[in-house]
Amino acid sequence: MPEKLTEFDAVEYINTEERVRLYLEAAADEDTGDGSLIRTALNDIARAQDMSRLARKGNHHP
Repeated sequence: MPEKLTEFDAVEYINTEERVRLYLEAAADEDTGDGSLIRTALNDIARAQDMSRLARKGNHHP
């Protein structure tokens, strides 16, 4: 029976300042020199921060 794979989304795990730093450092280390991996990491970080901001806003009751 073939394995069923799911798509990994790093955004779910970039939820602390330390993880942001480590993720960006890893992207810089692994980037091939064209900046594409760094751009992807920055995009992931921005999405994670937006999700976090929305979650905090959703928990705020007037």
